[in-house]
Amino acid sequence: MAVQPWAFAVTFATVCTRVIGQDWPGCIETGVVLRHAGAHAIFVDLSSFASAGCWQNDCKNTDKFSAADMGVCGRACGAIDECTHWTYGEQDGSAKCFLRKSDGGREEAQGWFAASKACAPTPLPDAFAALTAAELPELQACDNGKSEACPDIGRAIQTWRFAIEHLKRATDGQLDENTMQYVNQISSDTEAFAAQISEENFPVVAGNNRQVFLALRGWMDGQPKADVNVDDASLPNPLRGKLCGVTSCFA
Repeated sequence: MAVQPWAFAVTFATVCTRVIGQDWPGCIETGVVLRHAGAHAIFVDLSSFASAGCWQNDCKNTDKFSAADMGVCGRACGAIDECTHWTYGEQDGSAKCFLRKSDGGREEAQGWFAASKACAPTPLPDAFAALTAAELPELQACDNGKSEACPDIGRAIQTWRFAIEHLKRATDGQLDENTMQYVNQISSDTEAFAAQISEENFPVVAGNNRQVFLALRGWMDGQPKADVNVDDASLPNPLRGKLCGVTSCFA
């Protein structure tokens, strides 16, 4: 993969974003499980939320995954169009989220929890999530490539993927067409690199990503922010001050 560095100018637009809070965690039902019952599960790609505990060990086609906190269930359900409800409890010795397309499999079950899609931690503002991830000291240490300070470029590129995905959501329809071409270009280059990682090309990919994020930093910094607690296990790794895992930002 040939990747070239480049430069660009950016035009900013003024936007307003509203972040809506949720009645969390009071909206969670206790002592309730929502079973698949042959009809109510959804099987989707949950690899961005999970790396273990998936159906047949395939997190790209699953209705369940291991999670340290039930808030991850709410965040995952909110990100999946087909999901209307979620449930959380222990299976095979692991705490897991299960995503559902209805609450038709409702049963009483001690130690289980259930909720609708609307019951979730407050969504993270996309620009805030993107900027927080991009400015992680661990990620900045990787800008020049693999080194003692950056031993795992696989985790670094996953973190860039997370940052760029949130940047795309934040800027969609808000910035000029020319700027969006650069945002889309770094997204495409980063996805291509993630599919075929090479130490040689990483500094170029990271450098182009950094250039775009620096150009848009003022705009992102002017968007809504969130108060986050690094001990909140429902948050993705970058919002807890850590790089993403090799396959998931929640592991």
